Amino acid sequence: MTMWQRIESWFHAASEHITVGFVPEEDAAALAPYEGYVRLFVAEGFLADRRSWAADQYPALHGGVSLSFLGGEPLAFTTMAGQSSWMAPGVTLGEPITPLLPYGGGTVTVQAGLYRVSGRGPLGTAVQIAGGLAGLVAPPLAAAATIAAKVSEGVDRILGDLGEQPVLGVHWTMVAPVPGVSGSGVRTVRAGHLVVIDSPEPPGTPSIEDGRLLVDGRPPVGADFLVLRIECRAERDDWRFPELAQLIDRAGEEYLRRGETQTFRDLRSDAVVRAWCSPDLTPLDRKRVATLVAGEIDEVRRLGVVPGGERSLEEAAALRLPSRDAPELDGLRLADLLA
Repeated sequence: MTMWQRIESWFHAASEHITVGFVPEEDAAALAPYEGYVRLFVAEGFLADRRSWAADQYPALHGGVSLSFLGGEPLAFTTMAGQSSWMAPGVTLGEPITPLLPYGGGTVTVQAGLYRVSGRGPLGTAVQIAGGLAGLVAPPLAAAATIAAKVSEGVDRILGDLGEQPVLGVHWTMVAPVPGVSGSGVRTVRAGHLVVIDSPEPPGTPSIEDGRLLVDGRPPVGADFLVLRIECRAERDDWRFPELAQLIDRAGEEYLRRGETQTFRDLRSDAVVRAWCSPDLTPLDRKRVATLVAGEIDEVRRLGVVPGGERSLEEAAALRLPSRDAPELDGLRLADLLA
């Protein structure tokens, strides 16, 4: 049994004594396939019996998103990290669990499980290692998914040996919007907050205000709860991935040192093709970023300087990145950028 299956099994077995609800963001439209990105955050949490735990025990969250990637079987992008702020309700964490993941249609499954961990035990050591590797779960996502899978496998072996079960968990599935089909029973991919409360009966109507969970207008009292924020967005805030930045810099240096050589042209083509084919971007953003990359490299010819550090790259993206409805994107071909 994998880590993902372990939490799913616990969730189904515990369904009679927990309540799960989804609070959509105001005016949040369903995310259509290939039109944007999904990212998961842990927003808030509280464990009522946390104060009775031993001094060296703390909660650790394993969570993530499973979706179709690269047109193949669904992949899980997960992480596991210890939390130190679960002592009192109202602590807004706002910590990302996954990177931005392009949504290409199909099913999106959100999962999280809270475990009680002893800092002196093998699970505590595993959580520390997994938390240290969390930063590697970033573009390029093909490699990130492999890293996440290996981390989950290692932690799962320890959980299996120890027989540990989650203190609280959730397993939630959403699907692509279908034109003409709507209603409360249809869980479409959209932005909002996923709430799970350790209570067999709904304690009231959940709402989110200023990032905090309220039930019937008041903070919940006396029950364990967990709040995850599902972010859906059309735009990225990180346009140039490390591999693209390296190629841009190398192309610029090659041009400045040796003039317009074949190596410069090869590096330029490589960077543009990687952006155009990047699985980390939606189809429209591939065109936009490929155009941006070509412009960054061609700037060396015009100004005779290599693009600078991260700040200048962000400024360049804001200035040069074509808008989603830019007319120059209509009918744009890869060959046009490579010419």
